[in-house]
Amino acid sequence: MKFFKFGLILVLFSLSAFCQSVYKINLDAPIHQITEEYVVEGIKIANRDNVALILLVIDTPGGYIKNVEKIQRAIIESKAPVVAFVYPSGARAASGGVFVAVSSDFIAMAPGTTIGSAHPVSGLPIPVTPTNPQNPDEKQKSEDSVMLDKIVNDLNAHLRSICEIRGRNAEPIQKMVKESISLTEREALEQKVIELVAKDETELFENLKGKSLKRFDGSDTKLPSYFDEPKLVKMTFRQKVLSSIADPEIAFVLLLLGVLGLFVEFKAPGLIFPGVIGGIAILLYLLSLPLLPVNAVGVLLVLLGIVFFILEIKVVSYGILGIGGTAALIIGSLMLYKGNPLTGEGLHISFVLPIVLAFAAILAFLVYLAIKAFKNPVQAGAETLLGQTAVVRERIEPNKPGKVFVFGEYWSAESDKTLEIGAKVKIVEIKGMVLKVEPLEIGG
Repeated sequence: MKFFKFGLILVLFSLSAFCQSVYKINLDAPIHQITEEYVVEGIKIANRDNVALILLVIDTPGGYIKNVEKIQRAIIESKAPVVAFVYPSGARAASGGVFVAVSSDFIAMAPGTTIGSAHPVSGLPIPVTPTNPQNPDEKQKSEDSVMLDKIVNDLNAHLRSICEIRGRNAEPIQKMVKESISLTEREALEQKVIELVAKDETELFENLKGKSLKRFDGSDTKLPSYFDEPKLVKMTFRQKVLSSIADPEIAFVLLLLGVLGLFVEFKAPGLIFPGVIGGIAILLYLLSLPLLPVNAVGVLLVLLGIVFFILEIKVVSYGILGIGGTAALIIGSLMLYKGNPLTGEGLHISFVLPIVLAFAAILAFLVYLAIKAFKNPVQAGAETLLGQTAVVRERIEPNKPGKVFVFGEYWSAESDKTLEIGAKVKIVEIKGMVLKVEPLEIGG
């Protein structure tokens, strides 16, 4: 019996050594502060749970180098091997995605995927100019060129060092930085940039079973002969919300929604709901700025378009300001995120046009209502209450005044007749702060 128990324990121990868990992390968005936090935390969780393998599924246009470097550091320092898989078909590991993939212990790509285009791009919304240049054009060009050369050379040295340790061909990877080349999965395999082409995760794990991987510290890790079903490390609710805000389309809608809500609240104080929605939308948009910097010229054009719509209330332009505001909004929207390293060409015209036209139509309708209100005669003073209809809110008796509601206000009122709550009355006289009323059928 003792030998049976010992044998059973030995078998279970042996199975546990060959059947190991895998945690999967999806890097399927631009690399910024939130995606960095998600990936780094996911690697920490996997190491805490002593998994056999971390699967990093990549489909990203790249991102900010400071966030990419932190992900690289987490991959290199990970106790569990990290396998980068550019997947599914049509996915790419571009720009910062190259750095993340190269840092991994093993790289695989699915058919129809690409890797490359890692040349650094400035994330500044406006160019930086030198202070008091002797020859502004030449000096600016020279300074920019030297700075860019420094960045490129530093990144190339960084990648070359990692490639040498990982045993990969550094030459094509350095061309990705210097010349922005991209490789298909077959080209990357032939040039020894990656280790495998696999159509899906099943084929990937089949090729990884029992494989020995060289770690960054020079040691070898033998993978188990069987893997459990990968367990997805999910984003927290906070990370999901912030990651959604970092989407340029959602951020743009938040901006317009915020402006519209605040405009309605300022034109009709007391509605509350538009102001609350507008305030929240503007704050969420401001929260996206550190994650998704905007083009300064695009912002100015969007603001100019909104100003034109507001001026339409005060200035008789026969629609010229409205048309100009719409044009400024469309052009500014298209430029808003153009050239950003995370968003590339920015918002597409097919998205911008219906959103801006809908915004312009709503704003134009509100402007029309405001103009119509301005044309109404100005009424002020208690005399304007004479002849108006009010509603009794507190019972009125001949010798006991009550309350009536008119023009959004409660007034003390008296009458020669008894009037019940809810009765409609006509104001026939004003005595200081007390109104004299009569039943509507008598008052006319």
